[in-house]
Amino acid sequence: MRLVFALLVFLPYSLRIDLPAGLPQLTIHRILIVIAFLFLIRNRSSDRKKWPIPNMAFVMAFGFSQFMSFILGTDLVLGLKNCFNYAIEVVLFYLLISEYVQSESDWVKLLSSICYGLAAVAVVASMEKYFCFDMLGWVMPSNAGLFEEGGDIAATYPHRILLGYAMAMGVPLSLALAAYFKEARPRRIMYGITLLLIAATYFSMSRGPWLGLGLGLLGMVVLGGRKLRKKLAFVAVLTAAILLLRPGVRDTISNLCFSTFNDSSDKASTYNYRWQLWAVAWDQLRLSPVRFLFGYGPGSTENMDLSNYWHGQEGWQADIIHSGHTSWDNNYAGDLIELGTIGFLLELTLFLSISKTLVMNWHRSDMDDRVLQAGIAVACLIFMYSMTNVYIFAPQLKYLFWALVAIGSNLSLVLANQSGCETMLASESSSESITGAASLTKGEATI
Repeated sequence: MRLVFALLVFLPYSLRIDLPAGLPQLTIHRILIVIAFLFLIRNRSSDRKKWPIPNMAFVMAFGFSQFMSFILGTDLVLGLKNCFNYAIEVVLFYLLISEYVQSESDWVKLLSSICYGLAAVAVVASMEKYFCFDMLGWVMPSNAGLFEEGGDIAATYPHRILLGYAMAMGVPLSLALAAYFKEARPRRIMYGITLLLIAATYFSMSRGPWLGLGLGLLGMVVLGGRKLRKKLAFVAVLTAAILLLRPGVRDTISNLCFSTFNDSSDKASTYNYRWQLWAVAWDQLRLSPVRFLFGYGPGSTENMDLSNYWHGQEGWQADIIHSGHTSWDNNYAGDLIELGTIGFLLELTLFLSISKTLVMNWHRSDMDDRVLQAGIAVACLIFMYSMTNVYIFAPQLKYLFWALVAIGSNLSLVLANQSGCETMLASESSSESITGAASLTKGEATI
């Protein structure tokens, strides 16, 4: 099972079997999820603890809103595919994780497996960066040449920005595990993975993941505890040393960041474009009451011609406006136009409920478990932030997010169950001791 979870965040989406007649694709990720779910159901113990799955009602409500948008949508084929994707990649996967996590050791193993999978992605990204070796093109010849043409570092992910966010989400997890482990060897491994993930985040050459990484480190400073803050001070010193010794790195970061506010630069236009998408989505929803409530259907933005909103604008952004969801670099605005106000509000409600659950579980946890809960909460917040400036079309990133949501949401129930079992065992042990002492006293009196 641990290998399955590592592969879900590592394997590329292009490993799939394309089915005919517009049917949903049979990807390697979906095959792994179904196999893992069947294996888990078949081998689960009869005495396992059952409890309500936190946030499951909101997950299902958001899924139902997508189904309603699909029924009333403009593209039934794409709508059906997206509803199927949600059923497998979110609902079934969420149930799988919630079923798997039954003890503290389970979610520690799962988090470790996720970090190892992300570290493997970072290794591939480093190979692309320093050796110009396209491993994905070498393994899958159909993808050969993409790396040489674009020059972007994406590793096994479909886009460099999505790679950057996956790496940024992994940093608080590896830091939390490093602070959690008592043994020196696993702790050092996690610190090494942390540095590798930070480097891979830089390789994405995108402002969004860089800011997400900064927010993640700041979140761990606030929530991670005093012990972790000392380690983060070392990371800060190491980062400062790299910036001083490598002026090229420093100049790259500063140029990309400052170009955001230079109105004549392409980076400023892409930044402003993400804000414009809100107005475009709102204008399209106001055309009819049905669209206002239920939108145009899941996946409908892939075939919508909205080029008139950028008429007369120069540059690459106006040219790719017909290319579909890859131009919707604001997932929230894309969900608004596809699912309408009902679906959009349910999505916000779901994310707010998840955030509340994670923060409350962090507050309830003891000092050892609190750092892990902090890592989970911060990583999830990075994902929610990423949706403001990119469209999440990498299933690996979705699996990473929903795995963390399921682990973090069930954490308090797992710990309560574990504490209850320990209390019961202690009570039984105490009863046996009292009974044994009483028997001994009775025997001595008889003698």
